[in-house]
Amino acid sequence: MLLALLLVPGYVVAPVLFAKSATAAEAGMLAGHVFHLSNIGILLFAASLAFFWIRMRRPASRSNRWRWLLLLGLVLLVAANEFALAPLMADLKLQMGPIDDVAMDDPLRHRFGMFHGISALLHLLATGMAGFLVALGVSSCASTGESDELADSMIKGSV
Repeated sequence: MLLALLLVPGYVVAPVLFAKSATAAEAGMLAGHVFHLSNIGILLFAASLAFFWIRMRRPASRSNRWRWLLLLGLVLLVAANEFALAPLMADLKLQMGPIDDVAMDDPLRHRFGMFHGISALLHLLATGMAGFLVALGVSSCASTGESDELADSMIKGSV
């Protein structure tokens, strides 16, 4: 679920919006709404996943420590995007107006591009962390031979 909430908006929806929208400003506005909803969903889902892991009280193994570190890193990256970079970019967009009307050498456009690039990098890193969480979930179930169907389905289906 976490992986899908990162992959679909960033690597499916946003490219389609920019390819099909009449203006880059319209595509960016719509993509911003999609990313906002996705980020909130990721943060809520990560909280519920952490609660589930705490309730399971699994022994402290190396893979469990990696799961916690990856989940924490993913949450920090998504939170940085949502609560630090997105407001900065929104403010820059307000100052610039429609990006289609802004000169390519405008300093605000360059600043927006820099923050957009940082945001894209954080999104890519969070997606990688979610991918590693999926790999850890599947490999740990195979190696430990866990038989608890609820735990297996939650691990496989939730990350």
